[in-house]
Amino acid sequence: TTLFRSLDERSAAKSKRFYEEGAEIFNRVEAKKPDNYCTTGYQRKLLRAEYKSFLAGSYMRYYFFEEADPDTIIGTCSFAEIRHAPYNSCIIGYKLLPRFQKKGYALEGISELISALFEEDRIHRIEAFTLPDNLDSISLLLRLGFEFESIARSVILLNGEYRDHNRYVMINPMHLQ
Repeated sequence: TTLFRSLDERSAAKSKRFYEEGAEIFNRVEAKKPDNYCTTGYQRKLLRAEYKSFLAGSYMRYYFFEEADPDTIIGTCSFAEIRHAPYNSCIIGYKLLPRFQKKGYALEGISELISALFEEDRIHRIEAFTLPDNLDSISLLLRLGFEFESIARSVILLNGEYRDHNRYVMINPMHLQ
């Protein structure tokens, strides 16, 4: 079972360990991070900012844990660029430590979070961006019910180069006719 919750600055050491363990794989698919990103101090500031944004309803990051080890972060799912009426949309991002991939944690946790976002926050549209060769991420998005919408040309700066990403979309099923 996947547990998830938002965290505040008191969890900076846990967050630091998570990002240190996943750095090699995360750095391949994410924008460049500051050199001090994997420090407790930076993580404390980041968690404080995320928590304030969470309370403001503009950004939400949930941290995943195994039920058997509820103190070790195994992944995250975030909803960024939350736009309210008339758009009611956001962008999803997620990551899981390699040793926990392909075990159902991401599918279970993200499914529950999306359901809550649709029902409680009245979000209409969720977008996801992934590199065209990130087959594991594409597979997860399709299993979650996302549909391919387009190729976003030269959209995200990765390792010094703007890269194309596939854009996937999920529309709130309660809003479909």
